[in-house]
Amino acid sequence: MTISSSSRGTAYLCIIVAVLIWAGWMVATRFAVKQAIAPLDLALLRYGVPALVLMPWWWPRGPLARGVPRWTLVMMMGWGAPFVILVALGMRTASVAHVAAIVPCMMPLLAAGMSFAIFGDRFGRSEKIGFALIALGAALVIGPLAVGGAGIALGNIGLLVLASLGWASFSVAFRRSGLTPPEAAGLVCLYSTIVVGALLLWTGSSLAAMDWGVIAFHATAQGLLSGAVATIAFAVAIQRLGPPRASSFSALVPGLAALIAWLWLGEIPGPVDSIALVSASLGVAFANRAFGPL
Repeated sequence: MTISSSSRGTAYLCIIVAVLIWAGWMVATRFAVKQAIAPLDLALLRYGVPALVLMPWWWPRGPLARGVPRWTLVMMMGWGAPFVILVALGMRTASVAHVAAIVPCMMPLLAAGMSFAIFGDRFGRSEKIGFALIALGAALVIGPLAVGGAGIALGNIGLLVLASLGWASFSVAFRRSGLTPPEAAGLVCLYSTIVVGALLLWTGSSLAAMDWGVIAFHATAQGLLSGAVATIAFAVAIQRLGPPRASSFSALVPGLAALIAWLWLGEIPGPVDSIALVSASLGVAFANRAFGPL
């Protein structure tokens, strides 16, 4: 795929914004866990806020998204309510740090695999080296978890991998949906709000009892930034770079989250985590041909 320098520059700017927001979201979610905010309440803020903010974009399409292939909507919903629910279920024994290690690292590998298996996309040597380095970084952080070294149940690792698959599904399907980035983000958030709202009618919500400052913080961090800005920025990058290359940047999220945690919370990453970060970073560089085509 050939793109202009200006278009490529816009794509890289957008994906950097998205990755920084995702890394900050990991740290913000730690605070949400400490504040004992229920996962469904957090999901309502994540999807409800952008569904309202982006209404001017999705409304002309209508709630049924006229003219959009139904299979693309179904695949894109993988990054909606099912994503948050799977992560919440996985967090029964997995910490937010586990989620940061597993979900973003697996997503680019799954997106590349889906692009190849479903649509026959092919990758050059540079991209293959990049995905291999990302896989190495993922193995370094996921391997110790899988053998029980951190007290996380193996089944919950599977749930987190499924969540990553939902994210990858959005990455692959969006480009073939015919939607603009704001339309895609708005529709996914709309459908997710409906699903989460229905579940809250059954389980109940504690949002009304929360401090308004807490609600405003998470409405901004989870909804406006992660749900709207990051999703739109990621979709723009997918349009210009393609799903596999844009998705490769998610491998940087755990390292950036660790850096933010180090600067903010004083948590220093260990040697294995540092090696994984270097491997994943090199993988992103190769996947995006930073060293030229090989």
